[in-house]
Amino acid sequence: MRLLIYPHELAMGGSQINAIELAAAVRDFGHEVVVFATPGVLLDRVAELGLEFLEAPARRHSVDAETVRRLIGAVDQRGINLIHSYEWAPSLDAFFGPALLRGTPLVMTVLSMDVPGFLPRNVPLIVGTKGLADEQSTVRPLVHLMEPPVDTDFNASRGMLPARRQLGIEDHERVVAVVGRLTTDLGKVQGVLAAISVVDRIAEDRPAMLLVAGDGPGLREVRSSASAVNLRHGRVVIRVEGLVPDPRMIYDAADVVLGMGSSALRGMSFSKPVVVQGADGFWSLCTPGNTARFLQDGFYGRGIQEDLESTLSRLLTDDDLRIALGAYGRTLVEENFSLGVAARRLLAVYEHGERRSRSMQAERIGDYLRTSVEVAKFRASMRRQALARQKQQRGP
Repeated sequence: MRLLIYPHELAMGGSQINAIELAAAVRDFGHEVVVFATPGVLLDRVAELGLEFLEAPARRHSVDAETVRRLIGAVDQRGINLIHSYEWAPSLDAFFGPALLRGTPLVMTVLSMDVPGFLPRNVPLIVGTKGLADEQSTVRPLVHLMEPPVDTDFNASRGMLPARRQLGIEDHERVVAVVGRLTTDLGKVQGVLAAISVVDRIAEDRPAMLLVAGDGPGLREVRSSASAVNLRHGRVVIRVEGLVPDPRMIYDAADVVLGMGSSALRGMSFSKPVVVQGADGFWSLCTPGNTARFLQDGFYGRGIQEDLESTLSRLLTDDDLRIALGAYGRTLVEENFSLGVAARRLLAVYEHGERRSRSMQAERIGDYLRTSVEVAKFRASMRRQALARQKQQRGP
């Protein structure tokens, strides 16, 4: 097959990394693959994996005319058999572009914790949790479950001490690490700010450090909070690295990893105990006792579950517990989230989607009408919200 993989951007993020690594794995099974996306820091990873890259223009709208034009051109020139889009904006571009005008089969992946209601319903949809798959199956006929895979060879420990020496961290430090985008999406930056306060208190009694890798709109606030903590202690307690294109040394240097979704799974792949982060104060140490819940709902949650300070204090003082949970997490990832298994399942989705697309002309027409109306409603809602924010900023 000739496949076009369309991630929503090449900034650092779990969805984008999954798209790229799965694209390479599918390519290795003998298929032709091209990645279509706006450039970003993950372009180096695309090159490292030997994937062909086509540059997409910077997005201006939710369905961007220039992006759609280039997407159609790529499909025509390359003889693309199927497009795999990641997240809602690329899915709309592909749906209203090549799928509508060329009849090109489309598969969508949404790895967020909810699926926008305006997405087409008769296009195969891949989601990352069983709970979301069950929910979407009530309104969509073509839903597939595929937990975010991990390249367990690439994401494997090379040794804590070498990583710490490379980062200039003392051997005696107890290091908590978090890797991810610093955005308000899913409560990510709020969780990092909460972790800064917790490690600030823990560091009063022991040599603890929080290592933060990631960028985004919340980076300035995170740096400001870190500076205040470090000034108060007279040493580096919160170390903010910003964007780290290859965060493997961050995971390797850690005693404990905080994270959600793909970042949590990568922490486990490095044999680290993981405290799963969610929204609204959610923290939960991943253990054999609650793994079934995370396999059902994804490595995420909402609402207060555990006190992060007591959980981290226990982990940072109990070497045996860290080793046991680290070994458990590595086995869990190897058995359930390996890249090779996911690539084979993805190819089956592609083949089924291509066959199904050829026999769905009537359903497709209804889908275009419904999706057009829902997208128009979404755009109108976004405009109203933007006008309300502008009015609020201007004041009375």
